[in-house]
Formats: sequence, C-alpha cells, structure tokens
Amino acid sequence: MLATSYPALAASNLENKISRLEHLLSVAPLTIYSRSPFSPFSITFISKSVKELTGFEADDFLNLPNLWIDNVHPEDVEQIYSNLHHVLLGEPIIQKYRFKMKNGEWKWLRERLKLVKDRATDKPLEIVGGWTDMSELIHAENALIQSQEKIQRLAHYDSLTNLPNRVLITERIEQAIHFSDRENWNFSLLFLDLDDFKIVNDSLGHHYGDALLQQVAARLQKNLRTVDTAGRLGGDEFVVILSNTNANGAANVARKIINSLKEPFNVDDKVLSIQTSIGISVYPENGRDSHTLTRHADIAMYQAKSAGRGQHCFFNIKMNAILEHRLAMERDLRVAISENQFLLHYQPQIDLASRKIVGVEALIRWHHPLRGLVSPVDFIPIAEDADLINTIGEWVLKQACEDIKAWEKAGFSGFKVAVNLSLRQLQAEQLFEKVSTILKQTGVDGSRLELELTESVMMENHAATVDFMTQCKDLGIHFSIDDFGTGYSSLSYLTKLPLLDILKIDRSFVQEISPHNDANTIVSAIVNMAKSLRLNVIAEGVETLEQLNYLQECGCDTVQGFYFSCPVNFEILTQQLTQQFTEN
Repeated sequence: MLATSYPALAASNLENKISRLEHLLSVAPLTIYSRSPFSPFSITFISKSVKELTGFEADDFLNLPNLWIDNVHPEDVEQIYSNLHHVLLGEPIIQKYRFKMKNGEWKWLRERLKLVKDRATDKPLEIVGGWTDMSELIHAENALIQSQEKIQRLAHYDSLTNLPNRVLITERIEQAIHFSDRENWNFSLLFLDLDDFKIVNDSLGHHYGDALLQQVAARLQKNLRTVDTAGRLGGDEFVVILSNTNANGAANVARKIINSLKEPFNVDDKVLSIQTSIGISVYPENGRDSHTLTRHADIAMYQAKSAGRGQHCFFNIKMNAILEHRLAMERDLRVAISENQFLLHYQPQIDLASRKIVGVEALIRWHHPLRGLVSPVDFIPIAEDADLINTIGEWVLKQACEDIKAWEKAGFSGFKVAVNLSLRQLQAEQLFEKVSTILKQTGVDGSRLELELTESVMMENHAATVDFMTQCKDLGIHFSIDDFGTGYSSLSYLTKLPLLDILKIDRSFVQEISPHNDANTIVSAIVNMAKSLRLNVIAEGVETLEQLNYLQECGCDTVQGFYFSCPVNFEILTQQLTQQFTEN
C-alpha cells in the first residue's frame, strides 16, 4: 500500500485550486503534510510493491516531494488534483493516469484513494492509496476502441476516396429531410456519373482508375461548402447533398463541378481528361424520402448523358417513363443476345467509274419480337452503357465473316465487307486474337474484311490502336476511317495513321452539296487530302444525282447511299450481286 499526500501543479496553472485545497488543510491541519504551495502534501510511506512497479526507491519518493508529480503525465495531473478535493471531503476515489517509470517507460496506473480519519476525533489523519498496473488492459481497451472505430469507418466511409459511402449518404439525406422540414427550406441532391470512366479503367488499368477517382473526390469537395456532403455510391458514381439550396443554387454548383472536372488530371506519368453528367432532384418537389430522391436524381443523370454528356439535368416526372423504357430495352437486349435476335443488313458501296458494287458496309439490326426491326441508333447506346457492346460486336464480326463465306461459295468475290468497331471493342482485351480466331473458324481471308474506326476511337489510345492495326495488317485486313470531318480532321492527324486504306466522308458534308455552298469546298479539300496520302475515298449518304455528279468531278472513288440502295438483308444483297455478275 501507498500512504501518500499529493503535490500540486505549478501555481501558475492551478492557483485557485491550490488556494481551495489549502483552505481545507487549514481547517484540519495534519502533521504529515508539508505546507509548501507547490507541494502541500508529502509522502510518508512507500510499500515494496511500489518500488518493484516503478523502479524508484522509497527514499526517492520520501526525500523528493516533487518526484511523484513530475512523473505524472501532464494531461492527467489536473484531473488528479481535482479528485484530491473529493478525497479530502471524505469521498473514496478510483482514478487512472499515466506515470513514467524510472526507466522512462509510461504505464497506466489505477489508483484507489481513501481518507483515513481519527476514530476518536473524526479528524483526517492521512490519505491511503494503492496502485495497480493497468497498462496491458488499457492498451487492449484502446486497441478495441480503435478497431471499433475502424469498423465504424469502414461501414460508413468509402475506403478509396474517404468520402461517405452509400450507408452514410442515406443517413445524411434523412438528416437533411429532417432539418429541411424543421426549418422550412429546400435541399438539393446531385447524382454524378463520370463519362467514359470505364474506358480509362479498361485501357490503363485499375491503378489509374483508382487514382483518378481519388482526385475527382478531392476536386469535388473543393467546390462545396462545409455544410454540404459529397459521397461515393460505388464505381464512378458520386452523390452531393446541398443543404438549404434550391434549384437555382443546385444548377450553379452543378456547373462549377462540371467545369472543374473538365480540367485535366495528372496521374503518375499521364494526363487524363474526363467529364461528368449530373442529375438533380430537389426536396420536397422531387421526393420526400432518400430512396425516391436518389432514384430521381439518377434518372435525371441518365437524361443528361442522353443529351450529350458533360451536362446537368433536373428531374421531371416524364423521365420515369424514359427510364422504364431504357431498363426494358436493356433487359430485352440481354434476351436478344441469348436468343440470337440480331441480323445484319448491308449497304452496297458503288465504284463511280464502273458503277459496280465493290464493297458493302455491315449494319446490325435487332429483330425484336414485339417492336419489329429496331435501329442501332436506339439500342447501341444502351448496349454500351450496359457493357454488352463487346458481345454484340463480336457477333457482328462473326456473322459478317460467315456471310462472306456463303457469298464465296455462291461464286461472289472481289468485294470487301466493312464492319464497324466501337471504342470499347478496341479497348477490350485480346481483340486481335478474337478477330484472328473468327477468320480461322470461318475460313475467310483477311483481305475480304475491312474494319471501320472513327477518328475519336483512333485518337483515344493511339499507340494501342497502331499496334492492333499492325497485327491485323499481317492478316491482310483493310482499315477505313469513318465519319471523317466530324472529329480531329487534320492532315497532321492522318499522317500519324499510315496503316489506313480508306477515308469515308461523313454524310453531313455530302448532304450539304449544292451550288455555291461551302460544303462543296470542304468535300473537295477532303478528297484532295486523301489522294495526297494515297487513300481511297468513300462518300456516305449520297441521295441525289447532283451530289453524285459533284463527287465524281472531285475525284471521289466510291459512294454509298440511298441513291443506289438502302441497307438490305443478306438475301436481297445476294440478288443484287447475282444481277451484277450476270450482267458481266
């Protein structure tokens, strides 16, 4: 046991407490206490166990009245001193504090204090205390607390971005509803989705994707007030809760976020560009619970994507029908893949010199059991968002090659079949292996196949595109650049793609051809540019004799469009080929 009196803190910190304690001592003066203002008590007895615990000798405590207080952790001294008042008033105290041992190690001690009084006079005699080493228990408790805090954080925060996760976001929305009802104000919910983030992830890997998400999260928070909340739902989806903010305020914040994310991101050695589409719902007009508000903001986000991406859009009730249609189309697409509901149509490409079919472009159609033929304009964007485009694209390539083989068996050869490749197909793993395998399985020579790429697809990952084209060239495959004039459209750009064979003029320029129109000059310039690079030229969307004559005058090689034929199925194209070969 330890019989002890407790030294005070420095007078500059606890003068008032020392004064009150000294008043208690003056009422019941004890011979065992010293009256120094800095050490109003002295230690009169130390047990052997104290020496074994602390490493200090009994004389160290008895002869150095400040030793005890000097070795108590500074953060704990004031509480100890306050507890001493309660002991002197007759209240037993159990307290925990940190004490520095003689070897410099800090240990947690649990101390029991009790005031001993004279039985005859009921006056205080001494304070008796005992120490117990609680270090291991305290460390275990702290470790448990930290583990619990970590579990709580994992349960409520996204481990990648440190933003609130779906669970905590839902709680914050419910809180915002409560405060808005109480204060009679609005709040707005923003639903963000990064446009084409999957392309970054697939082409560069998850390291770049994760780093990009972290930078997006940091940039997102810089555009918000401290009263607002940004959270990550998962993937590339984020939510922002704007406290006490109406529709106008939400639109302003959405524009700030969109502009902020347009600025390039630096990830390791690469500069990445990305943009976001934002859907907005406002409480209480667009919902009175967290699920409805989030769902409506999500619907509005899809509408923003459909409107061109990199935009914000407010929810309105009509969007429910749009979303339901989209979800139904996605479900039906998955059925279409499993039940082989797709078919190919082909649009002939006509050589202007001979007026013969020298090629065809394969165009997918969806034969829906209820809707009939569905245009790719209606279902390809949904297929891309639902990550179905690679499966569909592979089917198109295989079906086109099977049709080529069927035409060869019928005696029709000498023309190429063009198949479009999307950006996501080009960025998919082992695309060349898939192309090569399909050619081997169908027995088609690569020279019969032409792969069409758009300008944006080629420039998205130039090095990988060139590698893919180089491998395909070894198989005899031809390449064309589709919709030229709508993207980068520069001579310097074309010179970076020496493996090209064909340039296709976009239909938007062809349809504008008329006397004294600027589009005429553009078309002529494109043809001359292609010729200087030894590229064949195909003009799309030819519908009139005037357009046909002008293109022939410019030196265009080949045309396709409704003037000669709309896209037709396998059987009708076979009839056209039969007629052409019969005439020859």
